[in-house]
Amino acid sequence: MKNNKLYIQIRNKKIGILLMDARQCKDYSIRELAEKTGIPENRIAGFENGSISPSLPELEVLAYIFNIPFEHFWGKQILQNNNNGKEVEKYQKLVILRNKIIGVNIQSQRQKNEMSLEDLALLCEIENDELAKYENGENEIPIPVLEIIAKNLNMRIEDFFDDQGFIGAWRKESEELKNLSALPQEFREFITKPINAPYLDLVMKLSELDVKKLRLVAEGLLEITL
Repeated sequence: MKNNKLYIQIRNKKIGILLMDARQCKDYSIRELAEKTGIPENRIAGFENGSISPSLPELEVLAYIFNIPFEHFWGKQILQNNNNGKEVEKYQKLVILRNKIIGVNIQSQRQKNEMSLEDLALLCEIENDELAKYENGENEIPIPVLEIIAKNLNMRIEDFFDDQGFIGAWRKESEELKNLSALPQEFREFITKPINAPYLDLVMKLSELDVKKLRLVAEGLLEITL
């Protein structure tokens, strides 16, 4: 029990520091961030001082607002307007929906593992009623608690990440840009030149062929060049 409680305290503090750093880098006040995301000021302040932890959907929205990789909050690196009402409503609805999706995923995996709610609650040191509210999407799940739940369900925290909608698309685009930046410079230059699009299209089509068809193509090229 002491290990889980200590882990939650440490993770809360770490997430809080990273959130405060990201907010200050974007030059947002807590009030501005609250107005932009719909997350109450006192809750954001609680995140930053480590007294409470954001839920996964809240952290997803904050990462999106800060335009930083979501995985940043599992690392150790410090980074150093008026909002449209419709945008606030969009983020609020997203958080509610994501809480429900995460709850359904927890319940589904628990049942798949043939584990009762009481069994999982005991392993995670959570009250039965609290876990039931998490599964129903009624309560926000703090990140450290979700990590403990995932571990006891033989899942990864990444299994709960949003891979749909605009945040999912943003994460995918960020990952693609990251992969692109890892390529040698000459590759990046070749890929980003529109004139080379036909060659890239040809490579994509060749990659879809099986070995036998590729061999036939290679043999045909040899006949032409010899």
